[in-house]
Amino acid sequence: MIEKLQKKLTLLLSSVSIFLLVFMLIFPFLFNKNSIYSDMRSSLASAINTPMYQDSGSYAVFQMMFDSDGNIIDTNGADFFLDSEIKQDLISDALNKVNGNSSKFYSSINGGKLQYICEVKAPPDHFDDEDRNKSMSSNLNGPPTFYRVAVTDFSTEIKNLNNLLVLLVLLFFVLSTVIILFSKYFVKKSIRPVSDAITSQRQFISDASHELKTPLTVIINNVGNIQKAISKNSIQTENMDLFKKNINGIDEMSERMKQLTQNLLDLSRLENWQDRKEQMERIVLSDIANKECLYFEPVFFENNKELEYNIEDNISVLGDANKIKDLISILLENAMKYSLSHTTLTLNKRKKDIVLSVENDVEKELSKEDTINIFKRFYRLDESHSSSGYGLGLPIAKEIVLMHKGEIKVLSKNKKVFFDIYFHI
Repeated sequence: MIEKLQKKLTLLLSSVSIFLLVFMLIFPFLFNKNSIYSDMRSSLASAINTPMYQDSGSYAVFQMMFDSDGNIIDTNGADFFLDSEIKQDLISDALNKVNGNSSKFYSSINGGKLQYICEVKAPPDHFDDEDRNKSMSSNLNGPPTFYRVAVTDFSTEIKNLNNLLVLLVLLFFVLSTVIILFSKYFVKKSIRPVSDAITSQRQFISDASHELKTPLTVIINNVGNIQKAISKNSIQTENMDLFKKNINGIDEMSERMKQLTQNLLDLSRLENWQDRKEQMERIVLSDIANKECLYFEPVFFENNKELEYNIEDNISVLGDANKIKDLISILLENAMKYSLSHTTLTLNKRKKDIVLSVENDVEKELSKEDTINIFKRFYRLDESHSSSGYGLGLPIAKEIVLMHKGEIKVLSKNKKVFFDIYFHI
């Protein structure tokens, strides 16, 4: 499902991006082409609107005047880019197109390399009566029609436009490849939280099933033993101890399941921020920390361990007192479970943060993987899952910290583990 979603989003993002890329590449090309053609035609129009003997415009323009029979009457300008054959081709092309056009039109020959403008014109000033009579005598149908053509070499511009087009096509393929790769990376990164959530959900179901399997198996077996004894009518005094053990096992496993389901419910509420709907209030964090440490001090002593606490007075935060108690309790229980002999809790102000730190010595330092996974649900440092608890305490602690807009970090060095909680003032 995730792979299909990733492919669809990649295709959609790539398509939109490539469409915009095409627009961004075509627009400057067409704009540049239109500007060049406009400048060229402006030069031709300027040339044809001036006397034959005057030069005009930024392009090298050659002009000819010829009659309807193709006889050249007058010329002006440099014709280095024309030979006699091309001139005749130009005259023939203009005469073929003039009937279907207005008295002035633009056209080209040689694949657009020669651009010209043709216009029906009056004969030049030096065209005297003798020349006029010769033209009329050669045209039996009446007086001749005169045409004036201004032509320029446009081959360099055509070449530049073709080179630009090739460059833009290459740029299109390169950028399209980059867009596809980037889209794939961006989509993969964007849906990673969704993928992680699905993976986490699957892992949660698997872990929760595993944790529930053991107490359920014990309960089912104990109930089965009791049912067998009842069915055989063997309820006697000597079997009472067995009944008591079975009933105690059912009671203990039921309590474990109750604790597990309660922890899961608390974690779910915290993750969904349900408890944030309650009104936060100003609480004295120093007093709460002191009370929790006083409560745990004899518990540590009973386990032949030492709890030391250094708490700065009159430190207060905006929060939920019960959740803060749960947070400190979780951290101290975790420290008591894994510490060798000594645990230290400190609470003080550091610049713009209130820092609650729990430090304890350990037999083996945490690996980098442990520091990353330690806040995941059902994760425990002992792979055998033989210790008590379900691996939900630290995930709950993390959600409580996030609920109070704080930050929790874990660090392991010199055979010690440090849990630092930052409440931003």
